Amino acid sequence: MKISLLLLLMTLASCSTLKKSMLSGALIGGVVGGSGGAIFSPDPMSRDKNAYLGGVIGAVAGAGLAYLFHDGPEKKMKAPMLLDEPAQIHKEVPLFDFSPELKHIRPEVNFKPVKKFEVPLEKLPKELEGKVKKQFIIEYESDARTLEIDNRTIQISPFKAWEHVYEK
Repeated sequence: MKISLLLLLMTLASCSTLKKSMLSGALIGGVVGGSGGAIFSPDPMSRDKNAYLGGVIGAVAGAGLAYLFHDGPEKKMKAPMLLDEPAQIHKEVPLFDFSPELKHIRPEVNFKPVKKFEVPLEKLPKELEGKVKKQFIIEYESDARTLEIDNRTIQISPFKAWEHVYEK
């Protein structure tokens, strides 16, 4: 019974908000501390007091640990894409860094534009036309490639890529 309750409380420990994380940490700590206080009590007459004291200490410690280890949403947020950011230079993607012999190979990949999607799908109001840059998503396709390198043959499957751009 205690083990199933403990496993249930451990599954609750992965909550998304700080309040829920601290609550589940306090519950887990209280159950563990209370069980430990009851089991390791020196005599049967003080078992209830030791279980209570161990539960309180465990709950406080569990809530404190949940607070310390909680990853808030501010750590997970990415920086928003701003219109006035300078254009970033595209870097080469290191496709073959997993093998030292293939590290300096830069296969040539040709992208063919397939479709161009305008974002947003609704027309802009008259007062915003010419003041706001239009956004586009361009879909590209690449052909399959086979690379022969020494005694190795590497097959690159065809793939798609999408680019998000603003009109100039």
